[in-house]
Amino acid sequence: MLEARPAKRDATNRFKHDARYEIYDAEAKIGALVYDRKLESATLDVRGQAFTAARERKRRHEVPWQFLWRKLSGGQKPPANPVLLKDASGAVLAQAESKGAAGWLVARGDEAFELRRRSLVSGLYDLYRQGQSQALGAVGEGAFLRAPLQVDLPNEFDELFQVFVIALYTDSRVVAANDDSGGAG
Repeated sequence: MLEARPAKRDATNRFKHDARYEIYDAEAKIGALVYDRKLESATLDVRGQAFTAARERKRRHEVPWQFLWRKLSGGQKPPANPVLLKDASGAVLAQAESKGAAGWLVARGDEAFELRRRSLVSGLYDLYRQGQSQALGAVGEGAFLRAPLQVDLPNEFDELFQVFVIALYTDSRVVAANDDSGGAG
C-alpha cells in the first residue's frame, strides 16, 4: 500500500497553489507527486525516474447553462480528452478518460480498468477490471479528515501505476472544486 503525505514547502514553493505529496511505501520514501492546479497536470517522480500525467489538450470548461444549451440544441459531446501518463521521452505508458463524478476509464497496455467512486458521499474510489464487479483495491482518504491519501492495490500493479491513480484522484478533486467555483479549466 502506498501513502501520499503532504510535502513540506520551502522558500521556493511556499506560495504556489499546487498540491505536493511525498509518496511512501511503508516508511520508505519512493517518490513525489506535484499536481499543478492551474494547468491540471502532475509531475511524478518514482524511484528517481520522472513522468508526467496531463490531458492531451487543455480542458474546456463547460458551465451548466452551456451544457444544457448543447443538450437541447443537439450539439455534439466534446471529444475525449484523456489524461496521458508519459515517461521522460514522451512515450505514453497509460491513459485515463474522465467519466465525470462517476470516475475514470483507465487503460494500461492491453488492460482496461474502471476507477469508480464508491458513493456520492464517499471520498474513496475503487479500481475494477473493466466489466467486472469485484473491486481490486481502493484509492482515497480515510474516513477521518486527517487520514492520509492511500492507494491499496495488489502487487500486480507497479508503483508507477499506483502513483498515476493518486494523480487521477487528485485531478478529480481539483476539477470538481474548479467547476463548483466556476473556475476555468
